Amino acid sequence: MNGIKRNTERLFSHGGKLFAMAMDLPQVGLVDGLTDPRAVIRSCKDSKLDAFLTNVGVAHLAEEELLKKKLILRTSSGGTNLATEFTGVQKNHVSPETALAMGADAVVMMMVIGGADYASIQDAAAAIDAYHRLSIPVVVEILAADYEKTQTFDIQANGARVAAELGADVVKAFYTENFDTVVANCPVPIILAGGPKGSDIFDTAAAAVKAGVKGFCFGRNLFQSEDKLERIARLDRILREA
Repeated sequence: MNGIKRNTERLFSHGGKLFAMAMDLPQVGLVDGLTDPRAVIRSCKDSKLDAFLTNVGVAHLAEEELLKKKLILRTSSGGTNLATEFTGVQKNHVSPETALAMGADAVVMMMVIGGADYASIQDAAAAIDAYHRLSIPVVVEILAADYEKTQTFDIQANGARVAAELGADVVKAFYTENFDTVVANCPVPIILAGGPKGSDIFDTAAAAVKAGVKGFCFGRNLFQSEDKLERIARLDRILREA
């Protein structure tokens, strides 16, 4: 068993599933619910969560609070909430050496498909290779060049397969129609991205688990909730008792 396989399996060491809270949204600007990310992590450190997904700055600030959970580090960035256009390439700005020094259990990067997507795909492929040299598992999240099309079957199904072919160890995908086909055509584990906050998150989560996902990576649906611990516990049951 090589280092990548060993470290990827460790991500799913809790019953073969992975449940993470995504806290990487403020890279684009202010986000309700994350004014004090250390307090959010502290309030959930004894929850059913397996991991936290954060940007490098929060990982530094919350080093003590993150010790009890796996650290998934966001390594790519695009523009801010104030940008006049959506970028077709989200460049990786955190080096493999930095991720390793911080003790990251895995990294997450964006891959933008559709439009003139070759630059994003080439950047992601090169970055995956770089992280793999240090046996760091890579999670690739799929976005559409036309952002409004991100949560569509064509984008998620094709993007998940391309990411896996380029060497991604895990794909973070958004739920779409025919999601079982998205999962069936992706030869690496898929974890479900939460998307916008909504009251149907439990139904979506259950449908995704039935389709074969191996985990959740939810953000606003968790940290903007007034009952975070109860919501995490309920989603954890959906994930692990299916």
